[in-house]
Amino acid sequence: MSIRLLVCCDNAIVGAGIQALLGRYHLDVTVETSVRRALAVAAEASPEAVIVISPLLTIDDRQELAELAELSKVILLCPPQNTHRALEALRVSVRAVLSVESSVEDLVRVIRTVTTVNVLVLPDEVGRSLALADVHLTLVPAGTGPMLTRREREVMLLLSRGKSNAEIAERLTVSNATVRSHVHHVLQKLHARTRTQAVAIAYESGLISRIAQQVSMS
Repeated sequence: MSIRLLVCCDNAIVGAGIQALLGRYHLDVTVETSVRRALAVAAEASPEAVIVISPLLTIDDRQELAELAELSKVILLCPPQNTHRALEALRVSVRAVLSVESSVEDLVRVIRTVTTVNVLVLPDEVGRSLALADVHLTLVPAGTGPMLTRREREVMLLLSRGKSNAEIAERLTVSNATVRSHVHHVLQKLHARTRTQAVAIAYESGLISRIAQQVSMS
């Protein structure tokens, strides 16, 4: 079954080019060149993902990105010099941030990932520092995050790596229901509405970096 996409691009020619390229991968693409029309189409057609291409919207257009994110899974393509600000986009529930210089194949992989699995996609430079934390979860010390229990911190780390509930349950050897409970508590304690917001808050508050630092020193 074809994935229904909405592409938001202020350049009609560029939008048509992206539509043609993605069509080769059996993706059903609609293009809009204004934010107002994109919001209207997203509300009416419920696309499985919305691809937003800077400069129609940038990381600084948080309200508009948040409105689109309430309607669908948003993938933001921005200039490579801005990808390090991906966490700001996650804060308003954007699911993935890519450089506009990414290949079509990379974009297609991200589209298929975010539309089939409840994950986040971060640029390499943002997620690289968590490589050790993903391997050594059991070494996280008790004093790393006073707001969260040890198990909740483990869940938070796995969320930051884009793991689904099922993957977290398998990793921690617990049930899916237990994972849902932990995720619920993490969202409450971080005052986040969504998993993506929780990850962004954990990054911006320094929680993730503190855990990663403690792990690397263990």
